[in-house]
Amino acid sequence: MKSGDRRRLLVSSAAAALSATAAGLGAATAAAPLRAALGGGLGDSPARSGLSRWPRELWITRPEAQESVRAVYWADGALQPEGCRAIDRIYRDLRAGVERPISTGLLNLNYVMQCAVAQCWSARPMVLLSGFRTPQTNRQVGGVEPSVHFTGKADDYIYAGLSFQDNLRLAWLFRVGGLGVYPDRGSLHKDVGRARIWVQHGRAASSGPDPGLRLGAGR
Repeated sequence: MKSGDRRRLLVSSAAAALSATAAGLGAATAAAPLRAALGGGLGDSPARSGLSRWPRELWITRPEAQESVRAVYWADGALQPEGCRAIDRIYRDLRAGVERPISTGLLNLNYVMQCAVAQCWSARPMVLLSGFRTPQTNRQVGGVEPSVHFTGKADDYIYAGLSFQDNLRLAWLFRVGGLGVYPDRGSLHKDVGRARIWVQHGRAASSGPDPGLRLGAGR
């Protein structure tokens, strides 16, 4: 499939997933990221953002811990404690053995991205590479401080089986906060903090060129 066709399919399929699972949030168009249609709702609870009608399940795998989870975090109009605990567990700081509640906004963002992946390719887990971090672990891995990883609002991830370029297109389409691009590692960062974009080769970060300027290019 050509790059332009793939992008059109991604936009239309993601919009269909949102309209089917989050009626009332608005329709996205190819001219604007889907985050504009969400009206900030990803940072809210599912009830307040209009996402309360359907159960919401996340499928996540964490290779470093050799763990995988499929957990419903929202159903019957409320957050589901058992599902949230399972997600908090897989997002834990593996080095420190510490976990904390993961932001509902990040869970919602993961859910709509997962819907788009299932619509455009096939259902598959998000590969979680880094979730919650303590300050000590963040220093050990060379992370910046303060970090949104401290508050459970960020993750580093990839969708296996998609090209890096398709992963980047997906991240660009759904960006609502921070978007970090790590070409050397073959991974991405997303968060529900303040809006910003960076590209990092090895440990040297820069503002990059804007990833959106490269989305039409094939890999």
